[in-house]
Amino acid sequence: MSARLNFLCVSADTPTQERCEQLSNEFKYEFLKVPGPDEAMDLEGKYDQIQFTVISVQNLKDKADMVGVVQVTRHICKEGFICVVAARRMPQETAAFLKSSGANMVLLENEFFDTSRLEFLASQVIRASFSPVKLNEFPVNSTLDFTLYHLMPLNQKLLPVLPKGSPLTENRLKKMSEVSEVFIRRDEIDRYRQFVELNPDLSGAGLKSRCRAQYLSLCHSHTQLIFLLSDQSEIASYKEGKWLYERCEALAHDLLATLSSVAEAWDVVNNSSLGEFGSVERAPTVASYAGLLSLASSQGESMDVMVAALLSDVGILELSPQITRKIRQTMGTNSLTPEEMADYQKHPLLSVNRCLARKLQIKDEVREMILCTHERADSKGFPESRRLEKIPPGAMLIQFSELVDRKSIVKMGQAKISVKDCRLNLYEAAYKGHDIFSLGFLQKIKPVL
Repeated sequence: MSARLNFLCVSADTPTQERCEQLSNEFKYEFLKVPGPDEAMDLEGKYDQIQFTVISVQNLKDKADMVGVVQVTRHICKEGFICVVAARRMPQETAAFLKSSGANMVLLENEFFDTSRLEFLASQVIRASFSPVKLNEFPVNSTLDFTLYHLMPLNQKLLPVLPKGSPLTENRLKKMSEVSEVFIRRDEIDRYRQFVELNPDLSGAGLKSRCRAQYLSLCHSHTQLIFLLSDQSEIASYKEGKWLYERCEALAHDLLATLSSVAEAWDVVNNSSLGEFGSVERAPTVASYAGLLSLASSQGESMDVMVAALLSDVGILELSPQITRKIRQTMGTNSLTPEEMADYQKHPLLSVNRCLARKLQIKDEVREMILCTHERADSKGFPESRRLEKIPPGAMLIQFSELVDRKSIVKMGQAKISVKDCRLNLYEAAYKGHDIFSLGFLQKIKPVL
């Protein structure tokens, strides 16, 4: 049995295959394509795990045939994520039935080809499904209700080093002594947070552990919320969306309370975050920074600021794959054509519309901040080119925090970056330019940077 396969495409449709292969080439995923479920059956036993699978059923008319493809694929990919590509006019009831038969997500053809939802889904399942924690957070002889993994530096593979339910003995600790950082699966984050809360440590290191656990729980719930907003089979599931939204609010509230008591809170957050898709998955990091700035500078309502930051870039997923690929490659928008830039500048409005379509109960103040996170003091921002007095301070906090995060982003296996240096450098550049942020705003945040 070989190592896990990152991305499997089960489709005889050439455009679908090309879409999946191009994405895999960009993110360097191990990729395989087969024309149908019969060929997929031949893969049984060849991989210990297939992480992410795309199945195309858009050319099938009979619901039973669609379900059969899903069920065969689920047999091969027992624990993997299955995304079904369906015809543009598939009824929501059929999409929901495919999920109950084993699919995790249903994307309509136009969403699959014309939006960046697939990139986000794949990146979260394949690379962001593990989160870093510190080995020294766990007392000797403690028994963990989750598995610890170690990142192999040469091939970037994550291997289990302490199985779930195993005691962390002194002998195990000695063998793992050269590993300063270990990883846990994101779907076990809540167990990790519960462990930290049940083993309170009031020291500075203990507070950092609690902060990290709360932050990672927020990341997990935020990802679940974004998945829900992206899934066509869940359009009517307003109850679940409401629950996830309120859970994100509650976790953000608890996180901010802990962050305010932790020294070097910005570094704790930055060192706990991973990701490769872009700003959507970085939203919890940006929200943490913006919440801290709001609390310390007395600008905006801190919780409203954090919630707005969590939702402000959801509209990015509605943009074409070509646009988001260019943004990732250049870490900016300079390479976009005028037409692409015009589409990009609509994403704050798209973010609000996506939330409202799912009937998330966002406050008017939060909606205004989402719309204004790219407006500028010189009135050259977007989407509305607002005057300075029409831009909420919370929106400036979010934009400043996003720029800090863009400069200090940490990728798996790379060295950490000083967030303090990034935010001070950004402040100095912003003060000299005073085109994005007002001088009054910069003067208020300067003492707390």
